[in-house]
Amino acid sequence: MTEMLLNWNKDLAEQVDENRSTPLHFAASLCKDFAASLSEYTVITWMSRTPLIPVLLANPVQLYQQDSEGLYPIHVAASSGAIRTIKYLIEEQPDEIAGLLDFKGRTFLHVAVERGRWNIVEYAHRTRSLARIFSMQDNDGNTAMHIAVQNGNKYIFCILLRNRKVNLNILNNQGQTPLEIAESKIHEGFYYNPEKLILLALTHCNASGGCLRADHFQKKEADEEKESEKLTTSTQTLGIGSVLIVTVTFGAILAIPGGYKADDHYNGGTPTLAGRYIFDAFTMANTIAFICSTLAIIHLMYSGMAMRFQLNMGTQDMDES
Repeated sequence: MTEMLLNWNKDLAEQVDENRSTPLHFAASLCKDFAASLSEYTVITWMSRTPLIPVLLANPVQLYQQDSEGLYPIHVAASSGAIRTIKYLIEEQPDEIAGLLDFKGRTFLHVAVERGRWNIVEYAHRTRSLARIFSMQDNDGNTAMHIAVQNGNKYIFCILLRNRKVNLNILNNQGQTPLEIAESKIHEGFYYNPEKLILLALTHCNASGGCLRADHFQKKEADEEKESEKLTTSTQTLGIGSVLIVTVTFGAILAIPGGYKADDHYNGGTPTLAGRYIFDAFTMANTIAFICSTLAIIHLMYSGMAMRFQLNMGTQDMDES
């Protein structure tokens, strides 16, 4: 349909809407990566049927046209997670396309990190010609690493951390390095906190801090009594299940399948099914279940203790290091 319209009137590829979006902006946003797991032949066929290629060929200038928000088609593709569109556009002119900036000074990598598009970040990491964009800063002075730490996205953070071109010591306009952003994101209390893992990783990589005052990152400590109560309540619920499993497995030991041989028989008092494969498997499974449940109860009892050092153990360890 797209090719038919362009054959009828090629000037349609030069039209923009009220938001100054070109046809290529729309084509880039529609090319989702649903064909990522298909065969190469199917992918080529799929790409040939998308409106991206005919629209681009009809008016290549669209690659360098911004909409009302300053977004180029490559930014739109990054925001939509269209990895194959990104690949196609960058293969045309990698140096020029990859370095395009929107009104906020962001590259397509900034947009991909902000939107959580890990597949595009992974592609940029594996493409050597894109190495320079990892240290590019937006209008706020943030690199892609700054944004990843700010969003607390562990997966994207790990991808960026693997790239040797990523500079961990760049300051943004607020004088913050990624390490200091990670420190400011740490929350007090008892819950899963991925920011702590990010902070530990940056510290392990010897990332440096800026010149900001340390008291800017100090926060009020969590209410010890409330956090202890939450911790104890949650472990009590989990402990009930473990106790039930221990009870059942212990009972199965006393009442084994098949019973025991009578005392007047050979090997009297031994299990009737002893020596059979299925009985040995039952005994092994029952033993493993008993051991694991017992260990779970012990750990739950320990984790349920209302003690300050358990609530803040991770934070204290980082402070001491």
